[in-house]
Amino acid sequence: MKPSVAFLLLMLGAVMNVQPAQEKASLLYPYGPEQHDQKNPKLDDGSSKKVSLAVPFTFYGKEYRTLYVNNNGVISFDTRVNQYTPDPFPLADGRTFVAPYWADVDNVRGGDVFYRETTDPTLLARITKDINQYFPKIPYTATWAFVATWDHVAYYGSTTNKGNTFQAVLTTNTKTSFIILNYWDIQWTTGAASDGDAETGLGGTPAHVRGVEGKAEGKGTS
Repeated sequence: MKPSVAFLLLMLGAVMNVQPAQEKASLLYPYGPEQHDQKNPKLDDGSSKKVSLAVPFTFYGKEYRTLYVNNNGVISFDTRVNQYTPDPFPLADGRTFVAPYWADVDNVRGGDVFYRETTDPTLLARITKDINQYFPKIPYTATWAFVATWDHVAYYGSTTNKGNTFQAVLTTNTKTSFIILNYWDIQWTTGAASDGDAETGLGGTPAHVRGVEGKAEGKGTS
């Protein structure tokens, strides 16, 4: 049986606000060195190495076995994405990626980008519970997940200590795939090279957010 196409689960957290640590832990899935995450190099417009997945992830009807976690707020499947000013969706060139917050991130100025592949039963149980809450009519038990987190990342040209914290989670049971987007603290939208204000991080061509982007071979939600 052909695996189902990806569904999108969007979870919106605190925006333009700083919340207590316990609330942060309740929204974002655990991440960081304590979770044995990998961390992207400190490189403007950089990305992770090519990540080989232990379990293929089905996205718009196609199975992918590798991906990149790009500093500029994108998880891509075919190639790295170092573009810092986002294009309007849908993309004319048909690139395939997940864009939790496509903008000009500069982790040299501040913040970190973490990622890991996991089959931890405690985390999978929490993911399963969240998906069952929002999609009660779709039988689902997570057996695998990939968690990418942008932790208090700065924007290019910043003259402040503003940072954004957000997360993208890919999960599957090999038959059905979901994408979960979590937003904790969003303090800026635009880097200076995208005509944003260096002090406020606003204006210009702001960040684009889209859970799924690609050439569909079946139905999906966004």
